[in-house]
Amino acid sequence: MLTQFSVGQVWTYATRDCEPNSRMTIVRLDEDPDFGTIVHVFVSGVSIPNAQAPGGVTTFIAHLPYAEEALEKCVLQLDGESSELPDYEDAYQLWRTAFESDEAGVFDDPVSEVIASMATFAN
Repeated sequence: MLTQFSVGQVWTYATRDCEPNSRMTIVRLDEDPDFGTIVHVFVSGVSIPNAQAPGGVTTFIAHLPYAEEALEKCVLQLDGESSELPDYEDAYQLWRTAFESDEAGVFDDPVSEVIASMATFAN
């Protein structure tokens, strides 16, 4: 597995205008025969309407599975490393179960577009 990404890295990316301080943390890397390297990210600093969240806004996305090539096009620069990973495991396990049943895949759209779609869907 030869990749520029490693677990714990924190990256800046081409964010939505309303979320300039949003960051992605690499929480896991998987190899898949069909998708190649799958990079799993936790995204902080987002603002997605959610009536069930404190203050009515979700501020993080616990898990997004990404095709490595697609994620490479989104990242801007390495912004540091985190020795403690954010809590992503439950969301990852839900995705993994669906993925193994061919009911989920990986993202290849820009991260900001995926977040915008989530925000639109939430409204």
